[in-house]
Amino acid sequence: MREYSDIINSGVNRSDRLLHNFFNSINYQSNYMVDRVERAFGGSKLAGDVFKITAGVGVPLALGYGIHRYMTQRPKLKEKIPWGQLRNGGNVISRVLNNHNIKFAFSLSELQDIKTINECSFENKMKVIQMKNYNNAIVAAGGVFRMTGQIGVVFVNGGPEIISMINGIVNAKVDNIPLVVIAINPIIGEQDFDKKLLNNYFKYITEITNINEISEVLEDSFAKSVESEHSSSVLIEISQSLLLPEEETKEYLENFQKSRWYINKLWDEISGRTFKYPSETTEINFHYPRLRMVESPKNKHVENVMNHLVNAKYPILVIGDQCLVSNNINNKDLNLESLKLSIQLLGVPTFLNGFSKCLGTMGINNIVNDSMEYALERCDLLISMGISSPSFINDLNINTLKTKVYSIEEFSQPASFSNKFGFDLVERHACDPSAFLLHLGFIFPKSHSNKWNKWLYDLQEKDSISLLINEKKSDIKVDNVNPFMLIRSLKDTFKRFEKPPVIVSDKGEFCDVANTTLGGSVLSLIQPSKFSSHSSSIGLAIASKLCFPETDVYMLTDNISIINCVQEFGTLSYYRLPINIIVANNEKHSIINPLGRDIVNLQNQQPKNLMDNQSKNHEAPRTAFHKIMNAYGGNGFIINKDHGSKDDIENIILDGREKSINTHRPVLFNVWTDIPKQSGIGGGAM
Repeated sequence: MREYSDIINSGVNRSDRLLHNFFNSINYQSNYMVDRVERAFGGSKLAGDVFKITAGVGVPLALGYGIHRYMTQRPKLKEKIPWGQLRNGGNVISRVLNNHNIKFAFSLSELQDIKTINECSFENKMKVIQMKNYNNAIVAAGGVFRMTGQIGVVFVNGGPEIISMINGIVNAKVDNIPLVVIAINPIIGEQDFDKKLLNNYFKYITEITNINEISEVLEDSFAKSVESEHSSSVLIEISQSLLLPEEETKEYLENFQKSRWYINKLWDEISGRTFKYPSETTEINFHYPRLRMVESPKNKHVENVMNHLVNAKYPILVIGDQCLVSNNINNKDLNLESLKLSIQLLGVPTFLNGFSKCLGTMGINNIVNDSMEYALERCDLLISMGISSPSFINDLNINTLKTKVYSIEEFSQPASFSNKFGFDLVERHACDPSAFLLHLGFIFPKSHSNKWNKWLYDLQEKDSISLLINEKKSDIKVDNVNPFMLIRSLKDTFKRFEKPPVIVSDKGEFCDVANTTLGGSVLSLIQPSKFSSHSSSIGLAIASKLCFPETDVYMLTDNISIINCVQEFGTLSYYRLPINIIVANNEKHSIINPLGRDIVNLQNQQPKNLMDNQSKNHEAPRTAFHKIMNAYGGNGFIINKDHGSKDDIENIILDGREKSINTHRPVLFNVWTDIPKQSGIGGGAM
């Protein structure tokens, strides 16, 4: 009988032989490859030696890179929870969302009976905002991402209804916003449709057919939504039967088909279409989020930008939302002070975009609020810092043959800009924009910081002239309320607040004028992308109030885009979101001219002023948006010719704000605006 030590030794000898054979095989294959290389080069030993050196260096590097990539992309286990503690798929989804720090998700009110959302809200302490329109819900989810970096989550009904949200998905893709869309199919009555239609709009589509797959598929979907150079939307389909406890699923089915329950169940088990609930002791794995790491700026890139900046005659700097979050400075106030110091050290005329508008309230002397078009015509260097939208530079319509353009973003983005020859001449760097700006500011030569004082004075003078023109326009008398007077009143009212408000505005001339005029009196001013086909930004207003509950949120809109907001008035009241909505209602003009502009002949002909035509007739009634808000449980105010003075407007806005704060309800100001007649200063069109 063999001793235990003999068995051990025999095992060792066997393993040695296997290892010896393995290395012999590698040696044979290596010599064979070297011999083939030498013969290919006419028997040259030098070629064989070069091949050996290259293989000796390249193979370990490739192997090391592969191992590193595998280890970094491999999800790290966070916890294992027994199925007996989770009990249903809704809590599994809730746990995954909690691990990804999802605080807000959005759905439609039709989903209120699906217990998945209730379970998520209970387990995760997450607010699920049930809205009335898919596109508004997607805009809100995208707004949360822009403000917090949280990936947008939207619950939808499965089936053909998904097609109705394609418009919002396309807009999110344009703005580089990642979304995870969870489509919940009903247990009974699922409608079939051609899902191939969705492949053009969603980056990744999958269906969960097993409870054990929920956490893995959902975690993988979050990673896929941001893993490439272009963030995009992913779609997950899941049956309601996977989300409810086994007893409730069985009871639900029995109520609909009592006589067929057991036959159907038996048939599903035979055909393999059914699933089995895990046992009480089965453990469900949950992992840490796989997030993209933002790289630090490279010295050579910073020095390259600095060299171009030193030699530039007319540079401009544009700062976006991403600069407000830094990987190196966790304290937000300290980061803002550091950004302020860097901007001042550079001395470059600086434009603020989105949430970076808060820097305009910090007394930085080289901030420019208007004159962007004039600056773009003359500038020879544009530095874009932290603008998340890939279409931003394209919107500016820059001649890159004349103007050098740098774009610094957190992650690499697809080239969406090209000149008239079809070449993308924008130099892009993917790194931490805040760190890049700080680095650039502190290494920039102080002797050059006053180099562009004349250029800055020129732009700020244009600013002052523009403000003066708008101020003069605000003094022009109209039948009801002058829109320029309204914007001026808003600016002076906001200055009286203890904390500047967040402004969300729709697209349109009234909102564009407000964007440039309000300037340093607001914390931030957010507008949807110019490429967005959804005209309403009510979703952005809801996201702003959810993310900044202690800050006043004002939404600026007109009588055209407010139409897409009306259905969400009930949402604002139900969730007690005190958002102030300013409606520039100029329906009297838009009936004749949808753009609300004066019809002017540019060939030295007399303008056909709409006011002249309208004043001869009885004034047509305008939509009572304030009464609609009252009907939905909010507070509505009307401002018309009876409140045309600046003091009257400011007092009504302050009264509405106080009522909104006390009642925790939305407020709408229906302002009857009339476009002023043309004057010698700046014209009458907005």
